Amino acid sequence: MKTVFLSIVLLVSAYNCAQENLDLTYLAQTRGFFLQIEIHSSTLKVTHSRGGETKERELTQREQDELKNILAHTDFEKVKTTESTKSYSDAAAIANLSLTLDGEHGEFDFDHGSPPKLLDSLVQKIISLSERTE
Repeated sequence: MKTVFLSIVLLVSAYNCAQENLDLTYLAQTRGFFLQIEIHSSTLKVTHSRGGETKERELTQREQDELKNILAHTDFEKVKTTESTKSYSDAAAIANLSLTLDGEHGEFDFDHGSPPKLLDSLVQKIISLSERTE
């Protein structure tokens, strides 16, 4: 597990050099809820139902810069020591944040709507970007 979070640290470092190679997926789901947000380079894709229509748009340069700034200021060293906030119940959708950059991959699981404090600004930004795609 430490290897996964070390990979996230490497991802963020590499992100400062090569934003084109960013793949980020936020997936939140339960029996009656589905939200998938994907960012590939500068393209944003949002899907609200399994097998449903995917809406797609290009991120503006400002949005890309805001995302880059959040990634650069997220302390992933602390994230790797943070306990998962996943509740393992049907009460909340299970969320998975997956980052891939330059071949390095990292993932983190938690309850949708309750990300760890260290990931909160990143998750809120991802969700905010998806809401502008509606």
